[in-house]
Amino acid sequence: MDPAESSPPTAVEASPAASAGAGDLLPDLVMLPLQSIHIGYDRGEKVLRFTADVLNDGDGPMQVTGTRSSTEEPDLKVSQDVLQADGNWRSVETDAIMRYETFDGHDHFHLQEFERYRMRPEDSDEWRGSRKEGWCLRDDGALRDTPSRYSDDDYYCGEDEESELTELIQGMTEGWVDSYDWYLEGQYIELKDLKLPGNFCLEAEADPNRALTEKNDDNNLTSTLVHITEREATVVKQGC
Repeated sequence: MDPAESSPPTAVEASPAASAGAGDLLPDLVMLPLQSIHIGYDRGEKVLRFTADVLNDGDGPMQVTGTRSSTEEPDLKVSQDVLQADGNWRSVETDAIMRYETFDGHDHFHLQEFERYRMRPEDSDEWRGSRKEGWCLRDDGALRDTPSRYSDDDYYCGEDEESELTELIQGMTEGWVDSYDWYLEGQYIELKDLKLPGNFCLEAEADPNRALTEKNDDNNLTSTLVHITEREATVVKQGC
């Protein structure tokens, strides 16, 4: 398959996230170290596969609502739902969108540009990216003793409802991790035409356009220095 045919849609340029308000229980997206980094194949091409985990380490959920006035519109406009200390919610407009994706085999709505994967040679500033950058926000595992706010029955990312859904909530509970495993479609970066062996900086960043309001943006990025040969990938160190 031609990468141009399966690449994520062109990013919607996001304005800076709104300022926090008094009483906000803000989320905090933390990009955890990349895991399960190894060489694999996709449609006969050699690729670097990896697992990416995002933790919400904030005081409240990372919740977004996508809406559209008609199913004739392909995208859902996204607002962020910020929980208040008194239990109420306030809505924050964003420039983010949700779009129904089929290329990854999930057939549900992704929050576009939620994450960026890219890689460069250690001694170069020329990056190459991945095909997958949209995520379905959900709770996959808990790192705190906090019940999930989002059950699979209620928060399923609009699976198989492309032609009928006009509103959709996605979210990550505080203290929970959203994980995308290495074996999922699009969870890789192509190695075609790279000079091997060599050291490469592999990077993942949550909310790279800073479209969402959160407690701290300084921990949205993680990177790993990886030594890649024709047959294997070995972690050299965390951070590069």
